[in-house]
Amino acid sequence: MKTEDLKALGLSDEQVQRVFAMNGEEMNGLKASVATLTAERDTARTSLADANKKLEGYDPEWKAKAAQAQQQADKQVAELKAGYAADSAASGLKFTSDSAKKAFLSDLKAKNLPLQDDGTLLGFDDYVASYKKTDPGAFAPEGGLPRVSSSATGTPAGPTTNEQANAAIRAVFGHR
Repeated sequence: MKTEDLKALGLSDEQVQRVFAMNGEEMNGLKASVATLTAERDTARTSLADANKKLEGYDPEWKAKAAQAQQQADKQVAELKAGYAADSAASGLKFTSDSAKKAFLSDLKAKNLPLQDDGTLLGFDDYVASYKKTDPGAFAPEGGLPRVSSSATGTPAGPTTNEQANAAIRAVFGHR
């Protein structure tokens, strides 16, 4: 803003000086605010630089610990997924007993078969086939376990009443 521009608007010299005075007061206030904010910014930058220098000494240790914690967490998640996959895959098999199933699952988890993207274990069928060869008694035969039951036909061979039983005992001991 120039004096000539204000005079071209039809302002008198006195009015032009008032406009410049008001503008100067406003500008001085804004300059003071800018100076204060600049000083605060510079102080904050200095504090941040000092803090970053102090943290640089700690940073490598914390990065290593964070990386190790992430690896452990990833390993635990992978083990859980593999465990669920093993349980799921073994649920389709028929075992002769719960202890046979527990032994199979324990051996399967120790084998540490790789987990595929679809949640199945790579090489599971081959492992089951080899396990059936090494421990065939762990698996129930197709169609389930055979049921053994028998019944006698005809009349019972022993006494049927208490009197007959007592008479048989007396006869054994020679009492009639």
